[in-house]
Amino acid sequence: MNLVVFDLDGTLVESESFEGELYARAVRTELGIAIDTDWSCYRHVTDSGILDEVLDRSRSNADRSMAQAAVMQAFTELVADHVAAHDGLLPEIPGASDFVNALIEHPGVQVAVATGGWRETALIKLQAIGIEPGRLPIASSSDAMSKADIIRVAERRALPEGGATRRTYVGDSYYDLEMSRQVGYEFMAIGPDVVHRQSQSDFCNAELILGSLGLRC
Repeated sequence: MNLVVFDLDGTLVESESFEGELYARAVRTELGIAIDTDWSCYRHVTDSGILDEVLDRSRSNADRSMAQAAVMQAFTELVADHVAAHDGLLPEIPGASDFVNALIEHPGVQVAVATGGWRETALIKLQAIGIEPGRLPIASSSDAMSKADIIRVAERRALPEGGATRRTYVGDSYYDLEMSRQVGYEFMAIGPDVVHRQSQSDFCNAELILGSLGLRC
């Protein structure tokens, strides 16, 4: 069984233009903390991991689980409002939804999503680009703070009995590349930000991408 796990933000959906600002607003509103939005300065570039580190840096006495729940709820509402204001749609990486939807139906392939976002916002974003969340296993920052651990959760949900003969993580950043190495996955880069032997600008050339995954149309 060929296991293909996708990152979400920047890989399937164009969310950079709004998500960081909304996340920072949610933290500021709920906790009164202004955060550094240079995500590269955080150990775990995930919604729950960033927030945990923010609380550490600010020496906050807030209950961690309550703070996580409050910010997650506020952030989810902000993302939902943003999507609603855009007619329920978000821009996808070109060809992403068609490719993923077709790959789900491909024999011998198990598809999953492993995102550093919280599950609630991931469901909204997948729906907004035309991928029905109920069609594939999803692991998120609601499951673990570490992206590597999130990928492991995605694999367990996709293949509870194991049996993957090839594992590939599809992402858009060097952070994704490093996480794929940590879990022993092959990596495929999407977009311009990662120089890698397996890379594509988007998902429009489905035949070429499938070939890189060892699959046929």
